[in-house]
Amino acid sequence: MTRTMRWAFLVLAAAAALAVPAFPNDTLVSSAWASAPVKIDGQGQDWGNVPMLTDKDSKAEYALVNDGQNLYILFVFKTPEAASTIEATGLKIYYGAADKKSKDRGVHFLKKSVTAEALIASLEKQGETLTEARQAELRQRKDYILFEADVINPKKVPAPTDPAVKTEPPLFHAARAQGLVYECRIPLSRTNQPGGLGVEAGGAVKIGFDWGGLTDEMKRNMMAPSGLSGARTSTGDSLANPRNDEARDSGAMLRHDPRTKEHAFWIDVKLAAEGR
Repeated sequence: MTRTMRWAFLVLAAAAALAVPAFPNDTLVSSAWASAPVKIDGQGQDWGNVPMLTDKDSKAEYALVNDGQNLYILFVFKTPEAASTIEATGLKIYYGAADKKSKDRGVHFLKKSVTAEALIASLEKQGETLTEARQAELRQRKDYILFEADVINPKKVPAPTDPAVKTEPPLFHAARAQGLVYECRIPLSRTNQPGGLGVEAGGAVKIGFDWGGLTDEMKRNMMAPSGLSGARTSTGDSLANPRNDEARDSGAMLRHDPRTKEHAFWIDVKLAAEGR
């Protein structure tokens, strides 16, 4: 073999090596067709015989269905380790082109305790018109649980607008029913909804999930004199070491506690076509 031939062979071998994916393909999930819109209430009762999948790392169970307007996602966390600190961090769902992982677009689903005034402001921001009587009724309670669906980077990739088109916004609810249940709704269309997938029924999309880990508040508490005596998991269990009140020791314990692990994984989703 001449020097020129050897060089050509090495170039071809290098090109072949680069053509091989550095990481294995993400799980391919086929969304089932939803014959009726899913009620987003955190109960998970509208899913019938839709098969549940399991993330091998977190052991969280999930399922996907869609109709012509929305993608519906069900998550069930049966253990503190699977849920991690989701009620503090929320669940981030990212999505982009079928062949690209991107965190440029997505929705952050977060359960919050808010004051009556904050609830009123949120409802009005969503377009609801509240009478003075209704506002007075809401103010009779000190606080409320709010299930927020905040669009990630809403201005980075502007959504098309059309006043003649009605697209439902992202929505979610969480409750305890055979574990901690999260139900989410994401519109397929991006028209008037920057949180939309931008994919029609029957299309493909890559979706990433991210939850758990330590929030900035938890990290700040690690430095506080009292340590993390008030930190709790999604199941309400205390994360502080009852035998050691030192903040440093509590913080080290929390970082290595499997109940505070950050979980993230991606899947390739094939949306169901109408009626299939």
